[in-house]
Amino acid sequence: MLRFLALLLAVTGFAADVTKPAAFSSSKYDKDIAAFEAADKANPPPTGALLLSGASSLRLWKTAARDFAPYPLINRGFGGSKTTEVLGYMDRITLPYAPRVVIFHCGSNDINAGDTAEAVIARVTEYHRRLLAAHPQARLVLLSTTQAPSRRAKWDEMKKADAGFRALAAAHASVTFVDINPALNLPDGEPRPGHYLKDALHPSEAGYAAMLKVIRPAVDAAWQATEAAFKGK
Repeated sequence: MLRFLALLLAVTGFAADVTKPAAFSSSKYDKDIAAFEAADKANPPPTGALLLSGASSLRLWKTAARDFAPYPLINRGFGGSKTTEVLGYMDRITLPYAPRVVIFHCGSNDINAGDTAEAVIARVTEYHRRLLAAHPQARLVLLSTTQAPSRRAKWDEMKKADAGFRALAAAHASVTFVDINPALNLPDGEPRPGHYLKDALHPSEAGYAAMLKVIRPAVDAAWQATEAAFKGK
């Protein structure tokens, strides 16, 4: 408990070291990242866009461009990625886009694989630090972990991670925390009917529609808050 409380206190400030980390590579995802880069080269995405950054629940959001219109959108969710990989690849598929607002959703896969909430919080905190070090006007819309039915055994650890995300948002005006679980689950924790796919992990079309209702206001507010900084860009 003391370790966890110390970590919550740590997210109230950035570390002083802003040096660029060593190059990151994962045999599991290098091809995916290379494909993103090839697509960027063939059709350069806009700067100052809304960026989806994280794991497969973002990758599978097929209606995201329509749902978040008229904001220009770049979706860089990939595979069953963990925060280690999203953080590791951010020099290639986050920072080059100079995003105006980032929707970040990752961490559940880490915890499901046995990682601790403290480790996830630390990496998300580092992602935020590096994002603002490169693009000080950017805003982060930080989504909760998903308390999916198939991962019920890990919910307690996920809730600890979400507590850390809330603390990060409370400490920095550039971060907004959004809990997506009430959109997907009933008050008793049971899944809302039809809101998950058959895998009991990823949102269904109805699940994404419900998530949008809680995420879109946060994105709208972040976009409005950065209007002056990005005017004319």
